[in-house]
Amino acid sequence: MAEPESKPKPKVNLRFLYAFCNAMPPMRAFYTELLGMQEISFMDTDSFGWLAYQCEGMQLMFFRAESELPVEKQWADQPGEAPEGAVPLMSFSLEYGEDDFRELVKRVREAKTETAKPNPTWRQQSYWGWTVKDPMGNTIELYAAPKEHPGSETPEWKD
Repeated sequence: MAEPESKPKPKVNLRFLYAFCNAMPPMRAFYTELLGMQEISFMDTDSFGWLAYQCEGMQLMFFRAESELPVEKQWADQPGEAPEGAVPLMSFSLEYGEDDFRELVKRVREAKTETAKPNPTWRQQSYWGWTVKDPMGNTIELYAAPKEHPGSETPEWKD
């Protein structure tokens, strides 16, 4: 029996990820100031609010919702680390260089950001990750792959 002809798959690229929030200033403070993301567009008027970040070929965009949204209380289940009681929610990871990640850890601590664990953890024998929440309660993994393996099987984070 002959195999059916298969057409080449179309080229598909993820270009925009949209999320909604209650207020622009806390999101801007979190993503621009705290996390250091590259902000490319911001508007916060009485009638409309948006915030956009360039992320290597994709844009992460936040829009102010027309009515108050609930802030997520539960952690999302993530492949790198699933905090106790985590549920299947959308989440994402942000990659940093090793030195930038160390500085980020300090800033996140100083900002008293909600974290799943007190320190970054060694994940999947390949990277340091730290699970945090943004002002809307979205679960975000901050991570960095070090140039060299830290040595032991289950290394502990050292500031």
